[in-house]
This record gives sequence, structure tokens and C-alpha cells, in this order.
Amino acid sequence: MSFIRFVKSNLLQIVDSAGLNAPILNSPWRKRRLAVICWHGVSNDDEHRWDPGLFMRPEALRMRLGQLRALKCNVLPLAEGLARARSGSLPPRAVCLTVDDGDSSFHLLAWPMLREFGFPATLYWTTYYSTHPYAVFDPMLSYLLWKGRQSTLALSDPGLRCDLRDPGERRRAFTALYEFARDNAWTGQRKEAFLAELARLIGVDYARIKSRRVLHMISPAEARSMVAEGLDLQLHTHRHRVPRNPDLFAAELAENSRILREVGAKAPAHFCYPSGSYLAEFADWLRESRVESATTCQFGLVERDSNPYFLPRLMDNGTSSTAEFRGGLSGIAALLSRRHGVPRHGFA
Repeated sequence: MSFIRFVKSNLLQIVDSAGLNAPILNSPWRKRRLAVICWHGVSNDDEHRWDPGLFMRPEALRMRLGQLRALKCNVLPLAEGLARARSGSLPPRAVCLTVDDGDSSFHLLAWPMLREFGFPATLYWTTYYSTHPYAVFDPMLSYLLWKGRQSTLALSDPGLRCDLRDPGERRRAFTALYEFARDNAWTGQRKEAFLAELARLIGVDYARIKSRRVLHMISPAEARSMVAEGLDLQLHTHRHRVPRNPDLFAAELAENSRILREVGAKAPAHFCYPSGSYLAEFADWLRESRVESATTCQFGLVERDSNPYFLPRLMDNGTSSTAEFRGGLSGIAALLSRRHGVPRHGFA
């Protein structure tokens, strides 16, 4: 944890212990603002131990949903919440729930909980791996190296030898293998075959990982069933990338939208930037594609005059404390957060 994060976390704990979140959450100031919560994955197995910044334990998600109910938050569908924020007609304690990517855990764990609590939610679905029977290569590569962290990796093609007990060596192995796959234009099938062989070499049970659908995406059939049950399915690009070429950008959206419509999503018009990466000109490109809003990974609350193409959210994950979550809902955490400039990384 960075020093700034440590200080902020402790301040939010003090605020929460002093009982200050509740009056601010119920204040006229907060009533003029919308909290859009962002989650990613829920652990099918031990993913929260590998990357708690992306994955949380199932019981942690259940606790969050219970807190929303206990605090009497008004959980709104995304389109309604954004429209009411613009018109100044939000109810008290307004919240929207969004989940990025479409990891299999959303169908297996998160969606049943959301239905149990009766909360509407939006899934920003990236679709390429959902139409292929493969693990998502980049995170699975990192995950397997972590799972084999008691091993030594020795490869001849590419030539690589790493002691996986060392986190620095694991990072070096990941970078070397990721770049080798990219430079050699590996297909999805080739990547999947390599992952299986890598797991064998370092003594990891890849068949078990696949049986639990760790780091696999929801299928079109699962997406269709959830849409029929009320899920709001929205845009996140086809290949989880944001090209800086307008034609390639539009093509990503068009293919993503086509698959969403095939599973029953009606006129998807809301978008989430993959990895939170964006540039100012993307607003015009999204408008040309008839997209009405876009969310980022910048921390904050949506206000009446927020730019609809660069909307902040409350980023919640396995590293967030209860005090940080409640501070996010009240708005205190956003006041303590520093706003950063436009990200310039993460582009395909």
C-alpha cells in the first residue's frame, strides 16, 4: 500500500468510526450526486489472492450488497441514474452498479446475488473470449506463473529460465512471454496450447482451473439468459482495447454491439473504457457511434454537469475496506481523491 493510500484509508476509517458518513450520505449535497460503483471479478477459486485489485471474495460482494440495503441506497438502472443526474431529479442516496468485462464469475456468483437482493446492474461486456473456448491469455499467463511460484521455469522457445519464487522473476517471465506471443502473432488457439503446456511444466493442474472456469468469460448463452432475467448489457469493445485510429475504434464498437444485440441487448448505448484508458477525442468518436455515455476508472461521483463521455466511478475491489466503501458512497472518499490527467497507457 502506498503512503498516500495508507493516509487516505486511515482518514476514512476515522470518519467512519466518528459516524460522519451517514449524515453526509443523507445530505442535500449528496442527493445531487450519483455513485456509480465498479466491480470486476468475484473469485471462482483463489483469484482474490492472486490479484485482489481485480477480484474479491464472494462473501465480500455479499457484504457490499448488504451494506447498500442497510444504508437504504436507491439502486437505479444505469440509464435512469444518468438521466436523473442530468435533470437534477435523483432520489436520496442514489447508486448504480456496474461490472466490467464479463468474467465467468459474474454469471456463476455475482448475478445470482444481485437477483437475490433485487438490485439492477449493468455489465460492460467485452466479447472476443466469450465467443472462443479459451482462457483470457494475459491474466491467465500471470495467474499460472503465480500458481507455480514454488517452481523454476525453463523454456527453450523462447529461451527463458526463471525462479518463480521471486516476484520480480515472475514479472520478467510474464513480460518475456507476453511480448513473444505478441511479436509472433499467436492465435487464440496457439495461446491456449501454450498455457496448457506452461501449466504442465510448472506443475499446475490446468484441467482443474478450466473446470472452475477461472479467468474465462461468460458465454453468449449465459449472457442471453441473464438479459432475459433483466441484466443491462452494455459496451466494452470486442477485444478489450481502445485503438487510437477512429476507424478501428468504430469497428471494435460495432463488433461488440453486434454480439450484444444477438443475445438480446436492446440498443446498447453506454460504454466503459477498457482499462480506463481514454483520450479527449474519444468523445467525438463515441458520439458518432451513437453512444450516450462512457465511464472511466477515475474515482468520483457523477454530478449534473459531468461530461457524459468521461464519467467517474467508485472503484471497489478486494483491497477496499468497509470504511473505504462507505466513504465512497457518502462522497467523502471522492473529496479526498486526487484527480489525475488523461491516461496515456493501455492502448492496443
